[in-house]
Amino acid sequence: MKRTLSALAATLLLMYGCDVNKNSGKNTFQDQVFTYTESDAIIANPERGLQKYSITDDSYYSTADYSNIDEAELTEWRTGPEKITVLYRYFLLGDFLESEISQAYLENIQNDFNRIRNAGFKCLVRFSYTNRQSATEPQQPTKALILQHINQLAPVLEENKDVIVAHQAGFIGTWGEWYYTNSDEFGTDGSINETQWANRREVVYAMHDATPMDIPIQVRYPEAKISMYGETELTDATAYKDTPQARVGFYNDAFLNVWGDMGTYRVSGENENPVGTDDYSFLQNETQYLPMTGETNGLNSPRTDGENAVEEMDLANWSIINRDYHPDVVNGWIDSGYFDEMLKNLGYRLVLNQASFSQNGDMLEVTLTMENKGYARPFREREAYLIFKNSSTGEEQIVSVPGDVRTWEGEFEITIPVEKSELESGVYEVSLHLPDRLLQGRPEFAIQLANEDMWDSETGRNILGEIQI
Repeated sequence: MKRTLSALAATLLLMYGCDVNKNSGKNTFQDQVFTYTESDAIIANPERGLQKYSITDDSYYSTADYSNIDEAELTEWRTGPEKITVLYRYFLLGDFLESEISQAYLENIQNDFNRIRNAGFKCLVRFSYTNRQSATEPQQPTKALILQHINQLAPVLEENKDVIVAHQAGFIGTWGEWYYTNSDEFGTDGSINETQWANRREVVYAMHDATPMDIPIQVRYPEAKISMYGETELTDATAYKDTPQARVGFYNDAFLNVWGDMGTYRVSGENENPVGTDDYSFLQNETQYLPMTGETNGLNSPRTDGENAVEEMDLANWSIINRDYHPDVVNGWIDSGYFDEMLKNLGYRLVLNQASFSQNGDMLEVTLTMENKGYARPFREREAYLIFKNSSTGEEQIVSVPGDVRTWEGEFEITIPVEKSELESGVYEVSLHLPDRLLQGRPEFAIQLANEDMWDSETGRNILGEIQI
C-alpha cells in the first residue's frame, strides 16, 4: 500500500520545483521529511517468531517421492493470526545405523524442502537416529558412519540453503540433543572426557564443511561450545566470519525449566535461576550475533510465567520458539496476556520513525531514523536497498543501503547518499526493500517494517512516500 504525502509535504511539492535537466548539477531540491506510524500488528517476517514442529515418518525409508508435509497447512499457518513462518523439521535416520542414507530418503528430504519453499516457509533442521532413551539400544551409529552421513547430506543442504534457517547439531544421542548417548565414543549424561569432546567436535566440524556459510550451526548447551572452541566470546570484530566460533549459536529445548533449563546451564541446585551464571552470560553474548531458538518442556512457575518468559527472551536474544510444546506453558502465556507480545517481538521488529530527504551539493541524502524493538537482531545476512521508481515512466533506480542489517538494534540512523544526477526530473515513489539474498523474487521472504500503511505485499517493499526531483 502506498504511503501518501502529508499535507505539508504536498504543499511543498507545489511551491518548489526543480530544474529539468538531468546531470546539470544545478537542480534544486526542497528538503522533505516523512514521519510514520508504528503498527501493532503481528507480522509474518522470515527467520523469527513461532516455529511449528514436524517429524519424518517410517514411509521416508520405504516410499519413493514422498513427503508428509502439507503445503496448504503451512500456508494457513503463515497467513493465519499467529503469522508463523518457520517449520522445525526433525529428520529421523533410524534405519541407517549401519548403512549409508538411501538415495530414496535423500530425495524425500528434497521433497520436503520443495514444499517448504513453495509455502513461503523456512525451516530449522536437525538429524537424529532415535527419539527414545535406552541403556542398551544404540542412540547413534559410529562416529565414522555419522561423518559419512553428514557428507551425504552436504549436496541437499547446499541445494536448499535459501530456506534453511539453521542446522542444529543433532546426530548424537536421543533426539540429537547430545545428552543420552549410550556411547563410548561420545560419552553420556554429562560425563564426557577430552577424547569424547574431540569426537563431538569432529562431528560439528564435519557439519561446518557440509553446511553452506549462509546457514548457522546450533548446539544444545553453552558448555558444548566452550568445550570445543574455548571461552573467548564473540565481538563485533570477530562475528560474522567463516570461523567455527562465529557460526555456532544455540537451541534450548528446556527453556525456563528446573536444573538450569534441564542442564542447559551449569547450576548447583534444582531451583537455582541460571540468569547471571557464566554459561548464561556467555550465551547472551553469542546470541547477539547468532540464532537462539528452542522450546519449553514443562511448567516451572514462576520462571515459566509469561512475565518472566518475555524478560528472559529479551535477555537471551530469542528469535524463534516452538508453538506446539510444551502446551501447558504456551497456554499459560496466552492466558496471562503475554503471548501477543512474544509474537511481535521474538527476533527482530524493525520500525521506521522518520525518513528525511535533503540536498548536499550534488547528492541527495536520505536519512532513516529507525528502531529495532525485537528481542534480537536479524542473524542472517541480508541486503537493503532504496528504490526510486519514476511515477511517470516506471523506471527504477536502486541504491544500496550501507552497513549490515545484522547490526540493527535499539535506536539507530542510516544515511544513504544518492547521486541526484542519476534521477530524471519527476515524481518518485521511494521504498525500502529488504529482500532475501537467495529469494529476491519472493516477496514473502522480504522483511516488512512494523509500520502502518507501508507494506506492498506484491513487491515485498516498504513504501516511504513520494518525492519530487
